[in-house]
Amino acid sequence: MALYNPMTEKLGLAASRTSSAGTEVYVQLAPGESCILETNDAALTGPAYAYLKATGASQPVQGTWDVSFVSGGPELPAKAQVKDLSSWTSWNGEAVKNFSGTATYAISFAKPQGTGEGFMLDLGRVAESARVQLNGQELGTLVGPTYQVFVPKEKMQATNKLVVTVSNSMANRIIHMDRNKVPYKNAYNINMSSKLKENRGADGLFTAEKWTPKESGLLGPVTLTPTTTNGQQGKASPGL
Repeated sequence: MALYNPMTEKLGLAASRTSSAGTEVYVQLAPGESCILETNDAALTGPAYAYLKATGASQPVQGTWDVSFVSGGPELPAKAQVKDLSSWTSWNGEAVKNFSGTATYAISFAKPQGTGEGFMLDLGRVAESARVQLNGQELGTLVGPTYQVFVPKEKMQATNKLVVTVSNSMANRIIHMDRNKVPYKNAYNINMSSKLKENRGADGLFTAEKWTPKESGLLGPVTLTPTTTNGQQGKASPGL
């Protein structure tokens, strides 16, 4: 039997055993994650699926994050430096509370301690999606609910630069537009009706003017955990 993770393109032969109930397959999934299990009457050949196992304690990525807002609106907030990660809507100024779009978080850190094939990078909480780069190399785009990516040890240097590009939802900009009567509801027929009474304006249509800003950005904590695998990580191929 073979396992395939469509989000990461990780695949390989699954670990299995026979019991009185039949064949049992070991599936390793983060909360909210899914995978494809392929069964076959014929024997399959190929690398073993790379199950991950921590070989040490998680280590926090510490230091100062340089935050730059790169696209979105209604206006780009000013650059910021933060040591403690939190929703950018909790920072000073109205621009961050109204902003929907994309920001980059950059930090430099020393190579963490630990043995194994690499490290599990865990971004903690993210609102809403994250693109991860390490030392200029793409590690992946994460959409949750778990924001983790495996970093092979050869990608780690003595000093490393981590860049996390985060995009939030449109909710905060919609709040700003509704409060400032900026037209955007341009549907042809019934326009935007509201299912919930509390989201209904004087005209009977949807409004977000009573909402509070939604959490946005990289919330953390960001950690690295030394990790080992039992197989070779790979991408999809006709062999499986």
